[in-house]
Amino acid sequence: MKRSEKAEQMMDQISRAYGNEEVKTRPEVQQFLLENAKLLEKTEEYGLVATKICKAIALYALSHQHDFPSALGELHNQLKAEATKYDATAMAALLLPLWF
Repeated sequence: MKRSEKAEQMMDQISRAYGNEEVKTRPEVQQFLLENAKLLEKTEEYGLVATKICKAIALYALSHQHDFPSALGELHNQLKAEATKYDATAMAALLLPLWF
């Protein structure tokens, strides 16, 4: 899949979560989804956006365990693989000078 196709697919996933009825009642969630959608649209850096959204969802989940929207859980599951790849690459790039 091409970079722009992955970015487009991710934008669709973010849009579905953003339009969810449970999410519409949570302005803080809509805010971080909107900010990251704008970043994705501007840069097409889908790995970075995936990791930022996954981390934001995890932080939100910690403080909203009893009323966590299922749409956010679904979005997290959709983006987690891409976020993990991005995080692993970033960590390797940071540690490479220490290893050699």
